[in-house]
Amino acid sequence: MKDLKDKRKKILVLILIFIIILCVLFKMAQAKDLNFQEDLIFFKLFGIGNIQENSQEENFNKENTYEVKVVKGQNNYQKVDLLQSIDMETLVKEKIAPGTKGSFYVYLTSNANMNYEIEIVDKNESPKNFKFEISEKQGRIEKNKIKKVEVNWEWPYELSSKENVQDTKDGKNISEYDFEICTIGK
Repeated sequence: MKDLKDKRKKILVLILIFIIILCVLFKMAQAKDLNFQEDLIFFKLFGIGNIQENSQEENFNKENTYEVKVVKGQNNYQKVDLLQSIDMETLVKEKIAPGTKGSFYVYLTSNANMNYEIEIVDKNESPKNFKFEISEKQGRIEKNKIKKVEVNWEWPYELSSKENVQDTKDGKNISEYDFEICTIGK
């Protein structure tokens, strides 16, 4: 009787250790954005966790990411919060100001093969020296695939004395600046 209890305890301890190891490996893989499902086939067999099958899948829970469905003939708008995308090393007194920069990602999805275009649409007047750079302003997206597009922004400073005066003026109104990403399916 005692031998049976000891065997059960040992089996239970081994199962718990195995589960802990799996959880640690899973969390490490998620942190590195690896496709853990491909590395460990038993996750695929047992369907453990909320793991996506698409190898291009990225983590949409990040604060500086935006998911947009591209639809043929439609313009989709997505509001962006610059404070969520700022490079913290350039932050000036917890505010966006000349000299700051940042980036965010737009994840495009579609249920059909089509061309797309991405634009930045100002909802009000932007700072004169504020610049956006979209990695793939236009391109093609394949059906049921995810396309990751990086958008970098920068507000350079000390370009000239005239620009500095403009930056100071624009800096007073930066909290009111509002824009959206517009994705057009073609």
